[in-house]
Amino acid sequence: MGAKYIIIACLLCADFVCFAQEKQKRDSIPPYESFVPQTLTTNEYINYQLPPLDSLFEGAKTNPRLKAIGASIEAARNDLKTAKRDWLQYFSVRAGYTYGILGTYTDQESQYTPLTTVYSGATQNSWSVGANIIIPFNRFFSHRVNVKKQKELVKNAEYTQQIKFDEIKNEIIELYCNIQYQLKLLKLATESITLYNAEYQVAELDYINNKNNKDRSLSDLKHSQKVAKIEYEKIINELNIMFLKLELISNLHFRNQ
Repeated sequence: MGAKYIIIACLLCADFVCFAQEKQKRDSIPPYESFVPQTLTTNEYINYQLPPLDSLFEGAKTNPRLKAIGASIEAARNDLKTAKRDWLQYFSVRAGYTYGILGTYTDQESQYTPLTTVYSGATQNSWSVGANIIIPFNRFFSHRVNVKKQKELVKNAEYTQQIKFDEIKNEIIELYCNIQYQLKLLKLATESITLYNAEYQVAELDYINNKNNKDRSLSDLKHSQKVAKIEYEKIINELNIMFLKLELISNLHFRNQ
């Protein structure tokens, strides 16, 4: 019996350890946060005033498409600086310094004296300075051409950035005008829904009071009311899409203002 309880306790302990590890694993995973686009109510849309185009253009200057080209321009300018200093490679300078003891060994021998070695030495230091000039003529005569070529690459990158900025401004203008157009349509669609709702209520009262089962005006008004609501939802959807695109391009969250 004792062994049975020990086995049961071990199994429970293993389950508890697995549960704790699984919980720790779940806690280590950052929670997923879904992006929920911000939408405005109907009255907010109808009364909304878009910011000036100039502020949208100014915000678009930090668009990643322009920043990527800006990085290319900076790299081209750095290459231009390197090309202008390319002539420095024709020159080289050297310098040296030595310090130590300079010694000599002298062997002396004569008819009357055996061979003897005499050592003499002294502490000395010395230094040297020199310079070399090596001019490869192919690089020397192409130096100005390379610098000019690099300048043109910088100009080309700047022109590309301006072209891309003009494209972004055209996108902003198109979205800007379409939003204004959709806002006007939204106002008309809201008025149509209000009108059809009022007409439907009147027709419904007439139908109840007259009890005329052959009257088709009630169903026709219901259909018109449904069509007006569908058109309203389409306009709201278009506005949400265009607002999100405009915010993405201009890097401005102007709906929070």
